[in-house]
Amino acid sequence: MTIGLALLLMYSPLGSQGKLLLTKLLAPTPRFLSVEDQYEIPSYQWRLKDKEWDFFSLEQSKGKVIFVSFWASWHLPSKASLESIERLYKRFGSDIVFLIITDEEREPVEQFIKNQDFSFPITYRVVEDKSPFKSMALGTSYVISANGNIVLETARISDWDKPDFTAGLSSLLKQ
Repeated sequence: MTIGLALLLMYSPLGSQGKLLLTKLLAPTPRFLSVEDQYEIPSYQWRLKDKEWDFFSLEQSKGKVIFVSFWASWHLPSKASLESIERLYKRFGSDIVFLIITDEEREPVEQFIKNQDFSFPITYRVVEDKSPFKSMALGTSYVISANGNIVLETARISDWDKPDFTAGLSSLLKQ
């Protein structure tokens, strides 16, 4: 039954809207890494650009909890995650540094954000700069603890405002 519904949504005239809805419905709760699997971020030396196109460094977020997500406006799994990232940002935006990172040009990104009515800050990747992360593939996300450990790493679409995950973030903020 579930497979039939999935196939119907994926290949029906509903097209991308059906795929987007199905992707959201099937998105799992992200899981924190076990203590043994956590690892230190190799470097905070990484240049990025803010929405005004001004350079800044990841270094300025050192000592804070950081949520990082790589996305693109044309990437369906990214689109599916962004709504729950928005809800997460509304809840934790004053306590956590959100780096929602794209390597797209400003104009289409700004239009996409405006159309979706998202309020989280957009960060632009400086393509020629080396990243401290293992992967920057679209849909990949990380959470970095205030002491510099990568405590979450996932390349999967996730539902970011699920109670288990938000409780883990709240606990991380108390450390």
